[in-house]
Amino acid sequence: MAAFDPVAPQLSWSDTPFASLRSVRTDARARLLAGHIWSAIDCLSGPDGDKLTACTVPRSVRYFVKVHGRQEFCRPSCGNWAQAARFYHRHRADSGR
Repeated sequence: MAAFDPVAPQLSWSDTPFASLRSVRTDARARLLAGHIWSAIDCLSGPDGDKLTACTVPRSVRYFVKVHGRQEFCRPSCGNWAQAARFYHRHRADSGR
């Protein structure tokens, strides 16, 4: 799908020269879709690809780049959900229900 939007290298100058890839298509949808595909390819094959981890919350379907060894959740709300679930199960077990 990334090949659906051919790109051409472009050299630009500000203080120093830098190269970038520029889309040769004019269709905005194709450029948007190809941009998402290129981002996914970069994420999976880049230097942080081995740090890509699934969120441990059962209902979460998100993946995130693990930046800390103890990180388990994709976002704070997933961590809050897991903490509330542990609290609920712990107190439910204590009440004998």
